[in-house]
This record gives sequence, structure tokens and C-alpha cells, in this order.
Amino acid sequence: MHSFQSQHVPALDGIRGIAMILVLIHHQLIPASLNGGFLGVDLFFVLSGFLITGLLLKEFGATESISLTNFYARRALRLAPAFLIYLIAVLITTYVQHPEEFLHEVKLVGLSLVYLTNWRLAFGWDYSLDPTAIIWSLSMEEQFYLLWPPTLMILLSCKIKQSRIAIALVLIVLAVGFHRAMLWSEGAELNRMYYGTDTRADALFAGCLVAFLAQHRLSARLKSTVRILGFTAAILLTYLISTVTFTGQFLYRGGYTLIALATGLLIWSVCDSEATWFARVLAFYPFRWFASISYGLYLWHWLLLRNASFYYFVGAWDAWARFVVAVTIAATSFYLIENRINRLKSRFNYSAPRIQPDAKHRLPLVGPFAQPSEQNT
Repeated sequence: MHSFQSQHVPALDGIRGIAMILVLIHHQLIPASLNGGFLGVDLFFVLSGFLITGLLLKEFGATESISLTNFYARRALRLAPAFLIYLIAVLITTYVQHPEEFLHEVKLVGLSLVYLTNWRLAFGWDYSLDPTAIIWSLSMEEQFYLLWPPTLMILLSCKIKQSRIAIALVLIVLAVGFHRAMLWSEGAELNRMYYGTDTRADALFAGCLVAFLAQHRLSARLKSTVRILGFTAAILLTYLISTVTFTGQFLYRGGYTLIALATGLLIWSVCDSEATWFARVLAFYPFRWFASISYGLYLWHWLLLRNASFYYFVGAWDAWARFVVAVTIAATSFYLIENRINRLKSRFNYSAPRIQPDAKHRLPLVGPFAQPSEQNT
């Protein structure tokens, strides 16, 4: 038996780090002006769909099966420690600062634990932008993790061709975009369209689609084409992040789908051409370092934003003070807790027999996930 470990793609870490910085700017933890900083979440979604699908495809290619038990064990080890610590901190902070709101916060924490935060915001069960509200995007990803891996396992086990699954993913991405546009035309509330899994899943499935495309080696000509398209997509994303607004109709009438597909092209291009100057820029170490602490930083920055102020001590530097504290807490969480627990994930990696099945029955072990693991997730 031998285990397979993933080729690490530094540029993907860079994209994740940039996405985190965009979110911080949008929430004014970094005092700068950027209309579309909230689109950093869309970059996260596409990355998640891409990485998870690529890992699942490679596991099936190596073993002709997917262990859902191992998959969910790895997800729990990656996500649960920081998540639970954060929720405990939320309850303690609420009890100390707003004891009259404690029972209400317990209810919201309960919804967070079952990953329904996005739906309580989408359907108006509770519009509170409390410290758990930031969990809306994590809730959406968890719902994706719950449904997509078993679905993919069934499709692959039934010998459905990859090309047909890819076509189905194209149709799903377009269908989600059309559904969102119809809701807009019918006058649906922005919260419904922004927080609903059914109206934002095109980003996740765009990532899944690119994972299928990235399994195949490209000719030099096609590789050059993908590289040009990826660079064009980066320019487009930069322009949109600089100009779009949360309430603009463009996003809800095809814009989110365009952003998801552009992000997918960007990811595909840097995975297939890691040696380009563009990929090296994205792999800039500070971006990658922010990526390493991005999960904890995404959580903790919101608690500090909602419940802390250092204005008395630093005056106009209050936002920067909260930024420094958030980064410090997130880094401490990563190095002392998350990173150590993540090492346990190796116990749940898949392995493949030394004598491999006939090549015609296997998915090609090529591309950025030729040796799967979860370094980037």
C-alpha cells in the first residue's frame, strides 16, 4: 500500500489570501475603499469546489471508490476546532457585554452548529448581524460538502462519463444563474438572493467544473490559450471588484455567474502553468501566509468588528488595531491548534494498491491533483 499526497499549487494559496484581504477591506477592518470587496467570498467558493472535487476525483482514480467516512473525518478535523473555539468566544463575549441577549445568541449559535446561518438570513428567520452571521458562507460550503461528495461518488460508481458530468455541471451553473435572475425579476429581497444556497451555488459548481477540466493534459496550444484566458479573467475580476456594488442589478442578472466562471479560468490557468510570471505573482509569500490563517481570520475579524473597539487607546487607528488583533488571534489559532490537529488528517488519507487496475478503467492521474491530499483546503 502507498499513500498519495497532493502537488501543492502556491498560486492557489495566493488567490485564497487575496480573497481574505478583499473581505477585510469590504468590512473596513483594513480602512480602504473597494466597492466589490465582498466578492472575495466568491473566490473562496470557487476554490472550495475546485479543490474538493479534484481530491475526490483523484481518490476515485486511484482506488475506484471514495471513502465518505474519511472525507468527513478530514473535514471535521480541518474545520471543527477553530469553529468551536470561536462559538465559545461568541457566547462568552455576549454574556459579558450583553447578558440580556445571551439566550438569543445561544439560539443563533445553535443554528450555526447545524450550518443554517445562511438560511436564517435568506428567509428572515433572524436578520441579526451578530458574531455568528459571518458563518453564512461556511454554512453554504458545509451544505455543499454534505451533498456533492456522495453525489459524485454515485455518478462515478455508475460509470457515468466525466464529459457528461462536466456538461451537467455547466447546465447547473447556468441554471443557478437563471434562477437568481428570475428571483430578481420577481422582486425578491437581496438577502434571499445573496444568502440562499440555491442562488449562490453556481460559484461552487463552477469550481467543480474546472476540477474536471484540469484532469486532462493540454497541448501547448491549448495551454497557451488557457493562460491568456486566465490572465484576461484576472483583469476582468480586478475591474469588477473595483466597480460593482452589492445592490447593483448586474450581479443578480448574470454577474455572479460571470465572476464564478472567470475565477474558474484563473484557477485553471495558474494550475496548468505554474511557472508563468503571473502565477509567481499570485504565489507572493504574504498572500500565501494570509491564506494559511484565512479560516480563523475570517471568523475572528467579524467578532472584533462587532464587539471590540480600541478607539480609546489608538483613536483613528482603531480599525488597524482590530486588524492586528484579529491577525494575531488567527495566527495563534493556526499555529497552536489548527495546524497540530490538521496533522491527524493523514490518518484518514486514502491509499491505493501497488497493483493498479487496468488503465482504461481509471481516471487519468494528471493535472494539479495528480497526487491528492488536502494541502490547499
